[in-house]
Amino acid sequence: MRLIFWLFLFIVLSGCGKVSPNLGEKLVQAPPAQKAPQQQTAPPPVVVEKPQAALLKPFFTQFLKRPVEAKVDPFRSNLAHFAPHVEIEEEKTEEQEQKTPLEYYDVSQYKLVLIMSGTAQPKAMVIDPRGKSYVLQVGTKIGTRDGKVVSITSTEVRIEEPGKPPYIMALEPPTVEMEKELQAVEEY
Repeated sequence: MRLIFWLFLFIVLSGCGKVSPNLGEKLVQAPPAQKAPQQQTAPPPVVVEKPQAALLKPFFTQFLKRPVEAKVDPFRSNLAHFAPHVEIEEEKTEEQEQKTPLEYYDVSQYKLVLIMSGTAQPKAMVIDPRGKSYVLQVGTKIGTRDGKVVSITSTEVRIEEPGKPPYIMALEPPTVEMEKELQAVEEY
C-alpha cells in the first residue's frame, strides 16, 4: 500500500515539472524574456470639445472645488431636507419641589393638638384628616395654597397663604373640650 502511494506521488510530481529536493515544492523556470519590437509612440489623440461641454465646464469645475462635507452622500437619507421645519418651543417648567404630606389638605382641615413654646425654636403638632400627626416649625409649608407657618405662640399658630388673610389655629384649653364632652353626655 505504501509502495502505491509513493509511486502515485512520484508520478504526480514528475508530471508537474522538475522534482525538487523538497517534495512539496515545484521548481518553476521563468520563461525567457522576449524583447518587444519598438513601436513608434503615437501622438495623443486630439480632444474635440463639443459646444454643450463648453457650457457645462464652468459648473463642473465649480462642483469639483466644493468641500467634501458639502458633497451629497448617496447612502444618507435626504428626507430631512424635504420635511417641513417646525420649531417647537420647550415649555418652561418651573422646578416644583415635591409636595410634603402637609401640602395635600387645606389648612382648615388640620387640627392643632399641641404647642411647645418654651424652647429656642417653638413647635406645634397638628393632625390631618386621616389621623396622622405632623410637627410644624416656623417656615414649614402647609396647605394646598402654598401656606407657610409664620409664627407659633403659646396659644396659637399663624399661617399665611398668598392672597388670603392669615389663618390662625388656636389651641383650645382642655376645659372647653371637657365641657363639650359633658354636654354630649347630658344630651343622651
